[in-house]
Amino acid sequence: MVVYVDVLLILNLFVDYFLLLGCCVLMKIDVKKKRLIFGAVVGSLFSLIIFVAEFSFLLFLFFKIASGLVLVAATFGFSSKKVFIKAFLVFLLENFVFAGVMFCVWVACSPPGMLWKNGITYIEISPMVLVVGSAIAYGLTCVFNSVFCRFVSGEKLKKIRIEFNGDTVELNALYDTGNCLVEPFSKKPVCVCEFDVLKKILPEKLAFFLKNFSSASTSRQGSSFDLAYRYSVKLVPCNTIAGESILPAFLPQRVVVLCGEKQIKYDCYIGIINKSLSDGEYRAIIGDFE
Repeated sequence: MVVYVDVLLILNLFVDYFLLLGCCVLMKIDVKKKRLIFGAVVGSLFSLIIFVAEFSFLLFLFFKIASGLVLVAATFGFSSKKVFIKAFLVFLLENFVFAGVMFCVWVACSPPGMLWKNGITYIEISPMVLVVGSAIAYGLTCVFNSVFCRFVSGEKLKKIRIEFNGDTVELNALYDTGNCLVEPFSKKPVCVCEFDVLKKILPEKLAFFLKNFSSASTSRQGSSFDLAYRYSVKLVPCNTIAGESILPAFLPQRVVVLCGEKQIKYDCYIGIINKSLSDGEYRAIIGDFE
């Protein structure tokens, strides 16, 4: 059977892209599209291993683990050890499921124009079919993403009440057991919250400080802020896919998680983020509160 390198690379580029996209969906994290494409390009280059003599099972296993490590590093980086390990395990599981399905199809049906070797799939396919199939796959991924996220949000959505400065605000928060963010000195957990939903309960000067916070602006414009607010704000280091960053956080008078008729006090700091956390389903992220 003749294997065309261009078809091989393009086919596996799309396969790896959707596997990486599925990994992001399952982990509930956002990765820039260019990072997904870069990871998929790196993954497609590994498909050239199809031209090598057939692997033994142990060599196949080693190749899958090694290539998975490289792909995850290229896509997710090393900003967080926990995220990297989790992404690698999820991606590896996806790969073994995909490889198993392709192997079963190849053994059971032996469709003409299909080759499965060293864990790499090759199918003789026209450009039009590839484009249409990719569009359908992308559409199904978007539908799955939407349904999956709504299911997760519905299961883990909590109503919380934040009290500060004599005012109260209630909002939806995503309960994420993977949120291990803490204020480094007190070791209290940090609830990450959108600035826009809190600004109505914050004093004007504190709101301005939190909205425009950066190390540069703080040093240059310190005189324009109320010192009582300036020094009550804690700086919380955090790791994300985009890299390391610092969140300004303040200690509210009270935070309560509303679970039906039950109210659970959540002793935490409020970390401020100046962007939307979702499409409106939730405005904050909390960790373990019980």
